[in-house]
Amino acid sequence: MSMSEPLVKHAYETEKKAASSYLDGLKLIKGQGLSYTNVEEIVLRIAVDTVIHKHLMEAILNAQRELGEISEGPIEELKEVELSPEQKALVKRFAEMHLEIEKDMIETYQKMAEKMTHPLFKGLAEALVENEREHHRLLAELIAKYKE
Repeated sequence: MSMSEPLVKHAYETEKKAASSYLDGLKLIKGQGLSYTNVEEIVLRIAVDTVIHKHLMEAILNAQRELGEISEGPIEELKEVELSPEQKALVKRFAEMHLEIEKDMIETYQKMAEKMTHPLFKGLAEALVENEREHHRLLAELIAKYKE
């Protein structure tokens, strides 16, 4: 379990309750004849954001669980070992193959960021573009290192 998991769980549970409450509140507002008022507009905006927050927290929890199955945390120290020519070729081929995937994801997230209208989605897509650019840079470094 990551150190932040209890906080993410708490955020998820709180957002889940809040989303339900806001959606119930919207029904009540409409039932009281307040449809198409400033009140409904404000509560709807908060409800939409809260639903998004709830799903983002759920996604983070799922990602943390999956990451816990494959890694115990960041690697503190990378060991430099001499690779055989076959190993170098394998690493280079692997990196080249994934370089194309990263390039596609950069372009996809850039297009998403341009088309997204909700600021949370737009900001997330922009952050993913930067993260994919970092992946692309790291893979390009591997290719250069094992070019021989």
